[in-house]
Amino acid sequence: MRRLRPPGFTLIELLVVIAIIAILIGLLLPAVQKVREAAARMSCTNKQKQIALALHNYHDTNGAFPAGQPQGYWYAGWGGTPGLRDFNRANWVGDILPHVEQTAVSAQLQANLLSNTTFTCSDPFAAVVMATFACPSDPAAPKVSAQGFHTSFVVCHGSGYATPTADPRGIDLDGVMYGVKKTRLTDITDGTANTLILSELLQGSDAVAGGHDVRGRMWNTVHAGTSFTTLYPPNSTVGDNTMTYCGAVVGAPCSASQTLTNAFSLARSKHTGGVNATLADGSVRFVSNSIDPNTWLRLGTRNGGEAVTLP
Repeated sequence: MRRLRPPGFTLIELLVVIAIIAILIGLLLPAVQKVREAAARMSCTNKQKQIALALHNYHDTNGAFPAGQPQGYWYAGWGGTPGLRDFNRANWVGDILPHVEQTAVSAQLQANLLSNTTFTCSDPFAAVVMATFACPSDPAAPKVSAQGFHTSFVVCHGSGYATPTADPRGIDLDGVMYGVKKTRLTDITDGTANTLILSELLQGSDAVAGGHDVRGRMWNTVHAGTSFTTLYPPNSTVGDNTMTYCGAVVGAPCSASQTLTNAFSLARSKHTGGVNATLADGSVRFVSNSIDPNTWLRLGTRNGGEAVTLP
């Protein structure tokens, strides 16, 4: 009489099935991660388009883009006398709030500015999380600290330092949005399709001496925290210089400096191979880390006279 095999798997068969499942999971995970990153990158792209549209709506209403830093990078160490509400107020983000459906926050900001010469980041509206300014690929986003809510998107102040030695307040730079000046579309003689206005930034760690990293700090930053330069290509290994107020993290290095001049932040992201960047015509492009440095440098100027386009 033939012996019947007992129901179930043998140990060898079970191990084979487990091995097959492990292989399938190993093949599936990279695909899932790739899809997830593609979705995050698309989300960041769409948010940049919203911000670019808001900047253009502001231009249509006011005849010029917002100033990059309304307080003009004023700092006590540079001398001079700050004007009314020059210090500790919102930068360009505060100006476009009504155009990104943040009228309530804008109203609170304006009421505060009308009643005080300054405000503090402890004001309730400064901690409001605004999804439009948070890129899902930015590990720190949405970041809310003692310095308020931060942004993953920054404007281009030009192709050099935010606070050059000859112009430590950054009021005569070569980009579209910088200092206290408000540029117009007609000022972009290089062409809006050939000039950068917006890109991504990686926010750093607050676990540093001083307790805060200014990169992305939108409410009272005066250290190139919400603007970038094309001085170095995207995701460069060169560290940002935000005047000691930065915490180096993977992908967002920084160099401590005791000087008040030559501050800068670079375009950075966690997207594979590059960053999303927006041209002054409102179009968003993905820029490779390997872009020719001279091409990237020239894209930062509004009137440099260079014949250059994104590849």
